[in-house]
Amino acid sequence: MSTPSCKISASVLPQRIAGAVLVLIPFALIAFDATGVFPNPNASAILLLVVLAIIAFAVHKTAGGMASLIGLFYLGTILWVAPRPLLALVSQNDSAYTLLFGQLASPRGPDLSRLLAFWITGVSSLFGAYFLFFGGTRPSLPPLSEHVKGFCKRSFIVAFMIVAVSLPLLAHKRFVAFATGGYLALYLNQADSSFSLLPLLDYLTPTLYALAVVIGEKRYSRLMIVAVVCYTFCGLLFGRRMEAGTWLLVLLWHFTTIRGKPIRLSRLLVGLTLVGCAFQLVEILRTGTDNVHFILMEFFTSQGVIFMIPALSWLLPPPPIHTIVGSLLSVRHFYRLLGIGSIGTANMLDYISSQSSFTLFESGNGLSTTIYLDIFYICGQVMFLYAILCGLLGWLLCKWELASSRSRVALFFLCACLPSLFFVQRSSLFTVTSLIVYISLFMAANYILSLFFSLIQINEVQTGRIQAGNRGGSF
Repeated sequence: MSTPSCKISASVLPQRIAGAVLVLIPFALIAFDATGVFPNPNASAILLLVVLAIIAFAVHKTAGGMASLIGLFYLGTILWVAPRPLLALVSQNDSAYTLLFGQLASPRGPDLSRLLAFWITGVSSLFGAYFLFFGGTRPSLPPLSEHVKGFCKRSFIVAFMIVAVSLPLLAHKRFVAFATGGYLALYLNQADSSFSLLPLLDYLTPTLYALAVVIGEKRYSRLMIVAVVCYTFCGLLFGRRMEAGTWLLVLLWHFTTIRGKPIRLSRLLVGLTLVGCAFQLVEILRTGTDNVHFILMEFFTSQGVIFMIPALSWLLPPPPIHTIVGSLLSVRHFYRLLGIGSIGTANMLDYISSQSSFTLFESGNGLSTTIYLDIFYICGQVMFLYAILCGLLGWLLCKWELASSRSRVALFFLCACLPSLFFVQRSSLFTVTSLIVYISLFMAANYILSLFFSLIQINEVQTGRIQAGNRGGSF
């Protein structure tokens, strides 16, 4: 019997080398910071672009390339982190590092170096840990038992019925808001903290997708497609580009990973360029501006505002503990019941907008945040701990993806969380953790319901046998 080899497979060696280099970069920055040596902003911006180039190399060597899980996650990083540093380097103008939302964030000198170091540390640690522990070939999934498949089908039917009932209600609510107050009324509804069952759609729509992948039958896949298309169309019709964007990325991942159909990089880039232009046109219609020049550049600049969010947050008072906890798991309604804080302090996403300008926040305007900022505050703004925790998340993502090729449970949760994972770099951590919690509760409730009906069925069968035996004994 041959013993397992301890050597690293040649197919994963480029990723492992890239991961090792990436992991070393943040700790080198931390060491320089400890000695009081600060790289100037231009050098830091170049280092950030070097980090992104190393990640691009590792992604290119990965099966699926840019359409793989880590590749699509990387495209999000390019969209939300890279535009402003790149624009500042090309134009040699630091005006790209400016954000005005009630308060003016315009870091220069050491403050700008700190902002760039924040992004370099977070991005290189997360991607570095992912590639450092990157696995090679993946085993195929074991066949799904009929008992488990039956449970998944019942859960799918329940979820589909709820979505089918809720979607018209959501569309009607958004239409009424839009008809009465335009997009401003829609934004005010988004900021409303009142309890509603309609947000169940945000959890059950990806659940339908995950169940359809696990079941693997065309009938359920077609029903899932109908639900997802209606959900994204309802969002896009009323100016919410997020639903359409995330599900387009899920579609790319599905074709590459689930169906095994590679997508050429040139076609992928052309498609993403067209989508970016279309999304910016939606933004122009939504805001009522008449500036249609350099649509793609405007799209990248507006999305690149995420890069400036940490600098804005550092101008604000430190967030309360319950705000940081609320960024880990969505407990907005729980806080409301207990009278803790306010709608503007429920999580970091709302805290930054409300503290920067409560007037704008009340009128329905707001800013996004990023998972990197959540991690930073969780670590007490200590850069060393921040690098460690970002690396831990990268390692967890790598192991989760590998487990999804061995376990249908891991595959189910990965598929269900894909829309949130692709968007989490411009949102809070709770968009992923809350999804896992609520989907687990939904599946547990279905399991208990299935057991209940199974017990009733068994009891009816036994009762029928007893009655048949009694009738037989009476002759």
